[in-house]
Amino acid sequence: MILVGKISNVIKMLILLQSRGKMKIQELADEIEVSQKQIRNYRQDLEQEGIYIESEPGPYGGYKLLSNNNLLGLNLSIDEISVLDIVLRHLEYNKYIYIQEFKYIVDKIRATTNMKKSLDNSMDYFVKEAKESLSMQENKQKIKDINVAVITRKKLKIKYYSLTSGLKDRVIHPYGLYQYKGDMYLAAYCENRKKVIDFKVCRIKEYEICDVKFKIQSNFSWKSYMNNCIGIYKDNQEIELKLRIKYPISYIVAEKIWVDNQEIIETEDKSIIFKAKMRGLTEIKSWILSMGTNVEVLEPQSLRDEIKQEIEKIQKIY
Repeated sequence: MILVGKISNVIKMLILLQSRGKMKIQELADEIEVSQKQIRNYRQDLEQEGIYIESEPGPYGGYKLLSNNNLLGLNLSIDEISVLDIVLRHLEYNKYIYIQEFKYIVDKIRATTNMKKSLDNSMDYFVKEAKESLSMQENKQKIKDINVAVITRKKLKIKYYSLTSGLKDRVIHPYGLYQYKGDMYLAAYCENRKKVIDFKVCRIKEYEICDVKFKIQSNFSWKSYMNNCIGIYKDNQEIELKLRIKYPISYIVAEKIWVDNQEIIETEDKSIIFKAKMRGLTEIKSWILSMGTNVEVLEPQSLRDEIKQEIEKIQKIY
């Protein structure tokens, strides 16, 4: 069995071989930052799991994945495959970049487990949210290349279009990709801004993988990076937020965990008092304004004033 401590490196090895076709042992060792001996051990571990890597000798040889690898001895239940169908529908609706590949995988799992596509007819699942206007297929190679840079810890040179500063050259250290509200984002350390920020992938107009390694900041963690944010906007300063929210919106808000530290106090008239420490002023304001007259900002006073000013600006337009 593959030990938990090896899993990350083994996955990196599989992705590298899949994306590049064939690689020397030393190339794999350099990319993953392990020894050649460890690469050979990973190969043995994978073979024990039924995933075979061929070794071709000679100056043009190297490791490559066999095309007949079988990863389907999974013993999945009907309920588990139903979950895959729900995920498939969600990805189809959002035009996920690898939807065809994922659909092929699901079909192979169905075939291996003797499940027919008629299962779809019994599903009743639909996603309704805004989708990215650009074709995800156009970004497919871009996302694939960026993911390799993330795995191999290589810097990226990019031309990025920012809404505030326009098109600019940047050198970044890609930490990881994630999806938010139908769009793909890259969290990366920006050498210009000297901090980790989010880049919307569709706004990366040009990119180049540098042959220069980087190290993730020792104090960086995904949990702290996303901590107390209701979206992707992040401010260093936390807001001690206190809202009074009327029914029925109060019921809808209480159904979700917006941030881990939130506190909800129910009142006799079905309203709630919502308390939380939150970051991301832009998104907090947008969230509050979306509730219209059903919400009142009790604290802080500065946010209450900003919401009032925003409402006055809207009134001038109409």
